[in-house]
Amino acid sequence: MTTPLYQALFISDLHLSPEQPKLIELFLDYLTDTARHSQALYILGDFFEFWIGDDDPEPLYQKIQKALQQLSTHQHTKIYFMPGNRDFLLGQTWCQAAGITLLTDPTVITINNQNILLSHGDLYCTDDTSYQRYRHWVRKPWLQRCFFVSAIILAA
Repeated sequence: MTTPLYQALFISDLHLSPEQPKLIELFLDYLTDTARHSQALYILGDFFEFWIGDDDPEPLYQKIQKALQQLSTHQHTKIYFMPGNRDFLLGQTWCQAAGITLLTDPTVITINNQNILLSHGDLYCTDDTSYQRYRHWVRKPWLQRCFFVSAIILAA
């Protein structure tokens, strides 16, 4: 195995969605052309435009999951994901299948003996008190379970 060119790559706010298949293809190209040369890939929120649940059958999401899993397994690139304000429901089930480690917001990592604070950033929009109130509630695990139960009931 050759030494990776990059210690870490950072991406955020891609807002991937089925409505923009070209953007998804560009991201998949990024994984095979660039990210495979890195020791770690950090995805810092709003990776998807929205996320309704880890069992979403959307084929493009499954294609992304498989590509990430291949990068993690075959290229030995560690992949980390920090939820953003649009994909905060992305959970452990999908991440495990993709070979991704979930991070809390904020998280401090160390690269070359330098501490680096990672955050999606919406936590710091402190002047937007109504959004912070919303964020406070929707990040609670019990309320997220309610979202998923509601989705199951509506789908039935």
